[in-house]
Amino acid sequence: MVPFLKERRELIRIGRVAFESGLTDTHGGNISMRVGDYILIKRSGKMLGYLKEEDFVLTTLEENPELDRFASIELVVHRAIYRVNENAKAVLHTHSPFTVACSLKGERIVPADSEGKLLLGEVPVVKAEKVVSSPEVAEKLSKTLKKTKVAVVYSHGPFAAGRTPEEALMYISALENSCKILTALKNL
Repeated sequence: MVPFLKERRELIRIGRVAFESGLTDTHGGNISMRVGDYILIKRSGKMLGYLKEEDFVLTTLEENPELDRFASIELVVHRAIYRVNENAKAVLHTHSPFTVACSLKGERIVPADSEGKLLLGEVPVVKAEKVVSSPEVAEKLSKTLKKTKVAVVYSHGPFAAGRTPEEALMYISALENSCKILTALKNL
């Protein structure tokens, strides 16, 4: 029997929606859920939009070299978010193209549309020396996501923490939509 089958199926569903919505490329992004003292996270190298029940690693909140070696390279960031924010039960990271583009323009993304303003407010852009699988990003982003729903790693993409995977997806989707609107406004 596969442990946490219901949770795996929900992560599969949200990963598919994220990919089909254009929020990430074929092999980009990662997703996880906190289940008690464990983290269920996408395996390294698996496509977010085409996950299967066996494409997840079950590891602990503390470092576990035996289990961690098969997990997404962003496990260090997911783990830090769960440690700092006890309300976070799910983390989603995508490489949303309009959001990444907007992250290159400043220290925050300020939605112009009413939904983005209401749901997200100003979205911080986190900068670091190394942006992928970085302890520096893990530290900065985990503290930032304790205060806001979604944040963007400069030139890399958004991370959202939610009470559910769907809630995390909602924040990333709303942010990408706001960034599309900002881009369209600049071109008018």
